Amino acid sequence: MKRKKSSRHVQAGFSLIELLIVVAIIGILAAVAAPRLLNYLKLGRETATINSLRTIHQNEATFSATRARFGTLKELQEFGLLDPNYANGAGVSGFVYNSPEATADKYCVQATRQTETTANRDFNVIEDGTIRYVEAKSPAPIPHGEGTPLSDTGGTTTPGAAPAAQPPKS
Repeated sequence: MKRKKSSRHVQAGFSLIELLIVVAIIGILAAVAAPRLLNYLKLGRETATINSLRTIHQNEATFSATRARFGTLKELQEFGLLDPNYANGAGVSGFVYNSPEATADKYCVQATRQTETTANRDFNVIEDGTIRYVEAKSPAPIPHGEGTPLSDTGGTTTPGAAPAAQPPKS
């Protein structure tokens, strides 16, 4: 016995409507996820910069113990305590490092964003190890002793978070 051929062909693949629905769903998910991803990237760059400034402070202490004065980033690099990228003005994790002052009793190392979209804050570290930041729209170096200190726990604070409570002064 012979079977009759069906007049309908078997469809393979997806229809145009199905593909458009999938593309629309992916677009909506991307629109929601992109800002969060960018904020995570900014926070990661800031965290890396804070850790670099802590390391630079430790290297300044080592340099000061052997030379009886603080050093510039170039001197730290020549002494073998610092990667050349920090000393030559190249960007490291989206920040440029600069040491405008280094004397026997004080120093300041600034970490300034390369662009507005790199992160939300600029940083500096001074001789007492305090890392300070300024949250601003446009990047700008922070002078010695200026800016808001990071919390006493040494952790990174998220933008918009309440500052840590300070102990009463005696």
